[in-house]
Amino acid sequence: MKIWLPKEIGFCNGVSSAIQKALSVEGKAYCLGQLVHNASVTESLKAKGIVTVNSVDDVPNGETLIIRAHGAPKAVYDQAEQRGIRIVDATCPSVRAVQQKAMQYYADGYQIVLVGDASHPEIIGVNGWCDNTAIIFDGKGVLELKGVEKALIMFQTTFDTRNFEKSLQNISTEGVKTLDIFNTICYNTSHRQYYAHMLSAKCDLAIVVGDANSSNTKRLSEIASANCKTLLTDGIGFEVDLCNCKNACIISGASTPQELIKGVLERMSEIAKDTVVETVVSDENVEITSAEVATEEKVMDKNEALLAKAVSEMKEGHRYKLGQKVKCRVVLVSDDGVYVSIPSSKKEGFIPNEELDMDGNYQAVKDELKKTMETGDANLDCAVISLDKGITLSKKVIDERFKDDALVEGIKNGEEFQAVMTRVGKECLTGKLGSYTVIVHASQIKIGYVKNLNDYVGKTLRLVVSGADKVDDHKRVIFASQKTILLAEKKAKEDEFWNNIEVGEIVDGKVLRFAPFGAFVDVRGFDCLAHTSDLAWERIANPAEVLEIGNSYEFVVLALDRDKNRVSLGYKQLQPEPWEVAAEKFPVGAKVTGKVARIMPFGAFVELDKHIDGLLHVSNVSWEWLDDINKALKVGDEIEVMVMEFDAENKRITLSRKALLEQPQQPAEQAETEVADAAEEEVASDNKDAE
Repeated sequence: MKIWLPKEIGFCNGVSSAIQKALSVEGKAYCLGQLVHNASVTESLKAKGIVTVNSVDDVPNGETLIIRAHGAPKAVYDQAEQRGIRIVDATCPSVRAVQQKAMQYYADGYQIVLVGDASHPEIIGVNGWCDNTAIIFDGKGVLELKGVEKALIMFQTTFDTRNFEKSLQNISTEGVKTLDIFNTICYNTSHRQYYAHMLSAKCDLAIVVGDANSSNTKRLSEIASANCKTLLTDGIGFEVDLCNCKNACIISGASTPQELIKGVLERMSEIAKDTVVETVVSDENVEITSAEVATEEKVMDKNEALLAKAVSEMKEGHRYKLGQKVKCRVVLVSDDGVYVSIPSSKKEGFIPNEELDMDGNYQAVKDELKKTMETGDANLDCAVISLDKGITLSKKVIDERFKDDALVEGIKNGEEFQAVMTRVGKECLTGKLGSYTVIVHASQIKIGYVKNLNDYVGKTLRLVVSGADKVDDHKRVIFASQKTILLAEKKAKEDEFWNNIEVGEIVDGKVLRFAPFGAFVDVRGFDCLAHTSDLAWERIANPAEVLEIGNSYEFVVLALDRDKNRVSLGYKQLQPEPWEVAAEKFPVGAKVTGKVARIMPFGAFVELDKHIDGLLHVSNVSWEWLDDINKALKVGDEIEVMVMEFDAENKRITLSRKALLEQPQQPAEQAETEVADAAEEEVASDNKDAE
């Protein structure tokens, strides 16, 4: 069985940008609706502290509000400004361009027509930029623009490209004097829909990975299902029956993380042990990457590649492919965009207004181009974004691709920057920053050893260079390190800790983990040790007898050793000492009740309180002489006794039960004998002293 993958998987540029903006927000923030339509992304943002809300009313005054990739109505921005709410705008640049066009044309008296799903947040947001006056049409049936003199027709960026022309045919524009139509379907959407159709046509099974609530993901599923059996999955707990399946493809939505796609591929590989993976690398050809494919299959695939290339040349003018960078010269600036010539091929191209500027301020760009045309220096670098009707170009794609080049001078001076790692090299990771390749050696990724470099593919690293010589402008390479930043932050954190802690200080600490000898406690981000002997006044076998992992307690600093990075904490020192409390509870002469804990030949130990025992000597059990204390007491008996002596220094309490018992009456004869005996003993003693 073969598994086919399109070249483009994972987040599109708009989604990637939105997520990076959200993750860069410091502290708590609120997002108006799901940032993107993907549950796993939403959960990741939630874990970072980003709260999803349904209305600006749910955001407290002065807080931070993230505008999701689908955009939001203008009223949201106005309301946020009135309440002092900071806006982090993560609107997809393609959607932002549609919003700006809707606002500008509406101000010029145009009736705005939006072709798409009326309930989709993107359409709701765009409509809000023309005072919610847009006519929203799903492309089906017939829409008559009666009484409309000027109209602008635009499309939802994730609209099904297969229905573009049909939707236009379903709009009756009779009587409309001025009509402007813009194909605002995102080129990334077009790419993915193309691959969904092309790959599913040659497969027995198509796996579409993404969120079921995502408009573009559902569209991919619809396209693929027209050609073969199709399964839409979020990639979590993925299972599939691959029996009798010779060819399968994996297609992903624009808001699907690469990790989920890789997880699906790995699971499919586990199910089908003889899997061979083929990769579609471009619109022009199909590259066979596995040596295990049979010869006749290679011939078939290469023939398909040649056919695809022939079709591509017919559509694209032989030389050009989507995303290709071309140099061009401005020949005409018009109301709807800029016409250019491509000197290298003597062909002409067109740059629509919305593709002139990343921020949507295309008029300023056009004004500047008019000035440079007068001097004959109106040259541009653009990217090919469509070849359906001539060559459609984009200046903003190139600007976006290389905008980060402006950061390089600051990077040479030691400024921190960020880059997404896209692939694994020899003992290193590589990524892109504008036109530069960023290389991070395995030893410079983190403090400590990195076991698997692949774990960092797709991750954003915080980076810095150790000197200007680490930037090679000629080769467009930057050698950077994240470890340097982490070490500096660790040292600063340690300095802050050691400079602001002292012996005897009472600190709050969170219990992290237990060891046989004590508990490790987080104090201000630093690991400290509370030894078992310093957790309780009594002897304990396990720290869990006193503390719970995850809970916070007060500790006292007992000792500091900066050279060894060691801090000793005490917990029992902040708790009452049992014998100090006992001195107040059991003074001499007090009558108390206790339980016989254990019996010895010389007496019984009576438990008066937790870990406080007193000794009841056998002679103090009763007025009668006992040859065996077990005849009077047994373990577990509760008895009343009197405190005869309290020795706190030696932790000793002497008890008596007979002191609470009435002394029995003695017979007269016995009493006289005892008196006589006592008198004789006294006389004998006096004589001895005299001698």
